Amino acid sequence: MNGSRPGSEGGPSWCQSALLDRECPIVRPLPDFCDRGVLVLNKLSAAAILVVLMTACSTSSPTAGSPAASTAAAASPAHTTPTQLHFNADGTPDLSGVSISLGNSAGDATIGDTVVYIVSKTLEKWGATVNFQLGAGNTTELAVVSGQLNATAGPMPALLNAGANIFGNSQVHVDYVLVAKTISALEQLKGKKIAIATTVSPDQLLLDGALQNAKLTRADVTIALTGSNSASVNQMLQGQVDAAFVHADGLLKLQTTGTFNVLANSTALEPWDADSYLGAMPDWLKANPATAEAIDLAWLHAAKVFNSDKQQWITAALAFTKNTVSPADAGASYDALQKSGPWPADGSGMDTATLQKNFDVNKQNAQIKGVGDRPIDQWLTATPWTDALAWYKAHSSAF
Repeated sequence: MNGSRPGSEGGPSWCQSALLDRECPIVRPLPDFCDRGVLVLNKLSAAAILVVLMTACSTSSPTAGSPAASTAAAASPAHTTPTQLHFNADGTPDLSGVSISLGNSAGDATIGDTVVYIVSKTLEKWGATVNFQLGAGNTTELAVVSGQLNATAGPMPALLNAGANIFGNSQVHVDYVLVAKTISALEQLKGKKIAIATTVSPDQLLLDGALQNAKLTRADVTIALTGSNSASVNQMLQGQVDAAFVHADGLLKLQTTGTFNVLANSTALEPWDADSYLGAMPDWLKANPATAEAIDLAWLHAAKVFNSDKQQWITAALAFTKNTVSPADAGASYDALQKSGPWPADGSGMDTATLQKNFDVNKQNAQIKGVGDRPIDQWLTATPWTDALAWYKAHSSAF
């Protein structure tokens, strides 16, 4: 059977349904009368039972250890609304009749964005009608501002500068690895030439982490500013540098020409450094907390797929890229991405300390501008995420 949170709108009340079905549907939070009511059912008349149950529904509170309260109020309709999620018996949200316009701040369907694609397809699987759009630069963020999109995955500066709020993870860690051909350990970097893209790109920060781990300083190495990540890859191929920070796809390109050693990954060097988040306008989040929560639940599922089901991820990657890459290349991409662990399924990355660290570094690098420069309590809408994470952890087998 399908279940909803306590208290339906119209028709028999949730308590009356419980009386008839003699079981509790999936709810959040779980009323404590379900634990104690059974003890008295056989001793009360039918009328008294109804009184007891209806009183419990009106006064009960969550039991200890139950998932966090929903973004919605305690009452719940028989189907999902913008403010209240309705759950199926298996623990997944029932999104029948829900429409979601979701963007991804990427110019084309690259294999590294497969997780966001899985998010869109998961929402569809749960019953939603999804309009999934890709956009170069900050076009998806601007589409969120105009109302053409409900939400988008994008870098923190682009989201905040557009006036959007962050409500969930997208790519928790940047997918960089430090590679070299002739050396195999960070300690061997002394006296070497290392390529980074720019002074404001993530590898600028990752370099400091690598040197610190090697007990070296910038004075111990030569730094080559290449202008772009692809240029760093090319300089490695041409032997102009000894080591370089490259994306997972850059590592694949290098490996087609020979053996390259991965000295470190971004997760180990700067675990707080995020690539992107999910964002939406504050007014939309206020009016649609349940929809935002569903998107976060779909993201948690997608992250779990990446971390536990390589073949399912490859199948999604091939569909997303419309088979422009081969299954073998998709598998190699998966292996390369795994080295940087960009999508942890444990809920990490949305704590206030990590968010504030990313904000401070982006601001220091002059990436946060205009309306984007505001306190965290004005750009973080955390409730959809915390509610989704609580439900996901309590019903992990459903995802």
